[in-house]
Amino acid sequence: MRHTTYLRAATCASALLIGLGLAVGATTPAFAQSNDDDVRVKDEIIVTARKTEETLLDVPLSITAITEAEIERSGIDNIADIALQTPGFSFRQGFGRAEGGANSRPAIRGMSNVLGAPNAGFFVDGIFVSDSITSYQLDNLQRVEVIRGPQSALFGRNTFSGAVNFVTRDPGDEMRGRITAMAAEHDAFELNGYVSGPIKEGILYGEINGRFNTFGGDYENADGGDDLGAQETTNVGGKLVFTPSDMFTARLNLGYSEVRDGGFAYGALGSNNLNCFLPNVTGSFFGIDLSSNRSRGYFCGEIEVPDTLAFNDAELDQLGYDGIERDSFRSSLQLDWDLDNGYTLTSITAYNSSKNINIFDNALVSSATPNFSIGKSSRHDISQELRILSPRDNRFRWLAGGYYFEENDGEGFDAGGNFNPNGLSNRPRLFDSGDKVENVALFGMVEYDASEDLTLSLEARYQEDTITATDEVLGAADSTTRPAFNNVREAKFESFLPRLTARYALNENMNVYGSIAKGNKPGGFNPVPTQAEFFDPQDFTEFTRDFATFDEENIWSYEVGLKGQDGEGRFNYNVAAYYIDWADQQLTQSQPYLTASSGGNSGTTFPAVVNAGESEIYGFEAELFGSLDRFSYSLGYSFTNAELTDFYDENAEELFDTDGIPSGSPGDVDGFNGQLAGNDLPQTPAHQINASGTYTVPVNDSTDWFARADYNYESKRFVQVFNLAHTGDSHMLNLQTGIDRGDWSITAFYNNVLGDDTPLVVTRLLDFNRTLLIPDPVRSFIFLPNRRFTFYRDFTISGPRKSQFGVRASYKF
Repeated sequence: MRHTTYLRAATCASALLIGLGLAVGATTPAFAQSNDDDVRVKDEIIVTARKTEETLLDVPLSITAITEAEIERSGIDNIADIALQTPGFSFRQGFGRAEGGANSRPAIRGMSNVLGAPNAGFFVDGIFVSDSITSYQLDNLQRVEVIRGPQSALFGRNTFSGAVNFVTRDPGDEMRGRITAMAAEHDAFELNGYVSGPIKEGILYGEINGRFNTFGGDYENADGGDDLGAQETTNVGGKLVFTPSDMFTARLNLGYSEVRDGGFAYGALGSNNLNCFLPNVTGSFFGIDLSSNRSRGYFCGEIEVPDTLAFNDAELDQLGYDGIERDSFRSSLQLDWDLDNGYTLTSITAYNSSKNINIFDNALVSSATPNFSIGKSSRHDISQELRILSPRDNRFRWLAGGYYFEENDGEGFDAGGNFNPNGLSNRPRLFDSGDKVENVALFGMVEYDASEDLTLSLEARYQEDTITATDEVLGAADSTTRPAFNNVREAKFESFLPRLTARYALNENMNVYGSIAKGNKPGGFNPVPTQAEFFDPQDFTEFTRDFATFDEENIWSYEVGLKGQDGEGRFNYNVAAYYIDWADQQLTQSQPYLTASSGGNSGTTFPAVVNAGESEIYGFEAELFGSLDRFSYSLGYSFTNAELTDFYDENAEELFDTDGIPSGSPGDVDGFNGQLAGNDLPQTPAHQINASGTYTVPVNDSTDWFARADYNYESKRFVQVFNLAHTGDSHMLNLQTGIDRGDWSITAFYNNVLGDDTPLVVTRLLDFNRTLLIPDPVRSFIFLPNRRFTFYRDFTISGPRKSQFGVRASYKF
């Protein structure tokens, strides 16, 4: 492995030196002019973060805009790569591309979710994406806009930390296209391309695009099967633009995505490796450890990816499943009317659907009888937006609109259990879901030029979110009958979400701005387990009372920023500082329970969303991009201080317990009451650095040699609110070099040069193979009084992509 790493590094270094030698004696004016043009294109980046076209310099928001040219140049492949280029944005894709929870944790300005819906919303052409964004292709984009800070006023639900908007490319008057092929280590291959141009000159334009990407995996499977981390994605799409007159444009966008992934690279720490706050075992009860304190053990310090990872995919193949299966369909129709009086009327209609099968190997080790959890879910959503925009050249401008969104969960199945030659101990059991989200909103913006230099704006949204939750009833094993859902619950959340901004032009190249904004994330229902075996009716009453529902959370965000560029357009800069007051934050508590189907002999956990209390976040971000002769660059840094100010956690009280008696009870000695005020929020780094540099030299009049480096640093991320276990710092360095002739290019790349092996995600779990009885003042276990049955603590750990060398070739026409 070491010799292979040296060979890759030597190959890249040789290519850099050869290219530098070719450049000796080459003239520079042509490059200087080309580079100038490239930077000035950056100056004119148009963004639509406020539902109208504005230059990146003028919009009073903190935005990173990554253009089509930069996506192609840097080799960006997915949303995680976008985050590596963006200060204040961290996206960790744990446990493969499974949907939900730890598999999609976007953190903008320290606001990461632990479970439930992400705190940052993802959009395609301004249309909310309700399913996973991890497999969305980036080859059909004009740009990506990462908008930091709450965007609830105009973008709506699930954007109270920020929004990421993928803006697709419009076909134009000229026929053009591109085809790109990539081959790399770990059996990686990709072929993508598009064709775009006029269908009927001046009236109808179209584009078709497609992508096939496969990755063979890069972690050895201790079970002896395929390498872990294998992925396969197929994307096809198209866009039609219809312009029968100068006053009307219709855009129809269609896309289909298919994901077929193998077992993903994750493993367990193992409860035998716990190193702090261990149970004080004083004896046993029929083989179950008896502890005098209530702690289940924990790990303190940096957690590393286990040396041995296993996923029993050979047995999974026998069942006819991949590790992850996802089919997604997206469609939208946007109609724009430019009215005679300068007003613009816009209608956006969308329909999206997805089907997901997520599979977890619960054994986490090589096993002849693995234990699988297999679940299928499906959903579809529809949305309609209507808005009208006043003329933009008036001193007083406004925008008004209405929005409707409805998301419905549909059919699915649940299967799993121990594998045997005849299949599973729990065969597929079908169900129908009636879970539903309905959102109705009115939104608007008024903007006024108070003077030649000062512009004030007020945005606001009033919305009603209606959440419907149901209990899914499992049918008989292998039956084609789907029982009706029951226990229909409904909750409505009303909110008013304003944002006030002011922008002042210090000169024609420099703006300062300030904003005050409110954001929210609706509450909802926890899916209370119906297969729980409760030994005491009081347990069930307390369980449902405490965990059946959770409330909405809210923030107030305060931000000031400075944007500018030098007079010649050689560099641009953005600086922002912010403070966030976060109330009723939604985090999770994992509650163990015994399953009734096992007769009370097997346990699992119930991950409940709870309202944590109060938090506050402050920090700043800085971006600088531009060029120095032959060298173009971008630099970014963010500092985030995210701290809990009021959060009581029952699990914390148990973890730090020394005497076995809850705080406040008679005889309590340790006195700790589970208050975690002052601790950092989990899953978010305090420091992030991103730096990119491209050195380009003309070889002749038509050909350039280039070399590029992309570096990203993230400081450690705490696993949970206890601030004990963490991931350690990560350092990601990617290199590439190649020849660009304009119509074709060849690039050699080396990703993760430093061999960074920092865990992507670490989640708290229990070791179901090690049982424990801890003190409890009110509960009993069978006939043993004042004891609660539980399990030792454990952690699951998801590994990052390993180092990879490859070649990419592209042809444009």
